[in-house]
Amino acid sequence: MGERRMNSVSLAWGLFFIAAGVAFLLDRLNVIDLRPEYLLPAFLIGIGLVVLFGGRLSRAS
Repeated sequence: MGERRMNSVSLAWGLFFIAAGVAFLLDRLNVIDLRPEYLLPAFLIGIGLVVLFGGRLSRAS
């Protein structure tokens, strides 16, 4: 009755932004070397995962 369903696309975007934030923080702390050449492919992979899993999860419910 009062059950709320989590929006899978919102969840995927949230996880993507958390991962991006962690990557940028690790770059600033000199733990990893984050180059601009890696940002666009990583962004496109993230968008693809959101579209793929968002579409699959919405059909399953």
